[in-house]
Amino acid sequence: MFKKFSFFNRAFLKNALSLILSHKLFFNDGHIPPKNHKIPNHFFGLSLTIEDLIEDPIGVVEMCRQHKIQDVTLLIPSNRIGEFSPTFMDDLMGHDIKFNLKLVLVDQEDIYLQWRELLDLTLLGYQKHIASIEIEMISFSQEALHAFLNIWAMTFNMARLKKIKVAGPSIPSFSPFFNDMVFKLLKDKYQLPDIHTINLTNEMDKEPELIYSNFLIPMLGKFFKFNLIKKLALIQRIAESFNIKTIYVAIELKRHEITSYTLRAISLLIACGRLTKLYLPYRNAEGVLFLVDRMEGMTYMGALFNDMPFEIHHFKNDKEQMHAIWARDDKTLNPESFYHIEDIYAAKIYDSHGDIIDFTQFKITDTPIYLVWRSMDPIIFIDTPKVLDFNATNIIALS
Repeated sequence: MFKKFSFFNRAFLKNALSLILSHKLFFNDGHIPPKNHKIPNHFFGLSLTIEDLIEDPIGVVEMCRQHKIQDVTLLIPSNRIGEFSPTFMDDLMGHDIKFNLKLVLVDQEDIYLQWRELLDLTLLGYQKHIASIEIEMISFSQEALHAFLNIWAMTFNMARLKKIKVAGPSIPSFSPFFNDMVFKLLKDKYQLPDIHTINLTNEMDKEPELIYSNFLIPMLGKFFKFNLIKKLALIQRIAESFNIKTIYVAIELKRHEITSYTLRAISLLIACGRLTKLYLPYRNAEGVLFLVDRMEGMTYMGALFNDMPFEIHHFKNDKEQMHAIWARDDKTLNPESFYHIEDIYAAKIYDSHGDIIDFTQFKITDTPIYLVWRSMDPIIFIDTPKVLDFNATNIIALS
């Protein structure tokens, strides 16, 4: 049952039980993104690896310039500290870029002195360009937790001395129960982060809309209807209970490709209303950049259907409105089951890469597509899709 957590002990179980019994797990429809909230300006940032900075610094600069990206995270694996140079930032510094230095604790090697030396060098010449310093732990062992707390204490003290924000713990396996425990440990040491960071890379291997059946223990997730959206809502509640009000999320690539699950997750993360920033991968990011260019400053109007085998999410600003659409469970759906044909004709239709496609090529599959209309256009939407073989034929107008 508890294979995922090699550090399981009485203290953790007691802490997890207190969280389960608290009010924090109870939400009204918490698995559904809340309506009518604005996506923040400068919401998107880039996650940059050492390879990105070495192999394509000009491409990184150009991407930031073209897409008005002002926040980047520089990933530094603990077993590659010697390969990172503060001068990697030189090319980006003339473009009003904010840097987050992110140490990823990939093993339990003693890198204390190496990391301190790198921080000393970086803060000596680049301090005014560093917005935050982040520590990420990637496993749930007692040894990993001990190594994290040791590095965290030193980093926290240096950052406070230099008046730089501290971020973490950015655990890729994304367990609210573990995050809650880590926050309590850090609170006891007066070392709570300014920014809570989450790494969702491991979440990209499954459908992001999926209700988790095994959430800490079997059937708990299904009972509480925990999916990605509700886990983020719980994370926000936990962070705010420790007076941490800023949450950054990062998605990095495991297979050097953006999958349909990744794009669907990004749309849901934009819609969820819980995040301050979303850091996206630099490589193979064509479809991601389409969203970066369009979504900042838009208002998320809501999901048009809930608890269905498809997703339609409505975004709007003063100039245009957009539906992000996809099916689940490898289905292919006919758009005329959802939209009147005149509204399909009136839309600009974009595929998952952000390229315009003809309405004759338009099918709803498990890969997101995007329909864009003028903001003033009233879209008459079929309230009960024919594809689901419901009897009712109510129609609602979206404006």
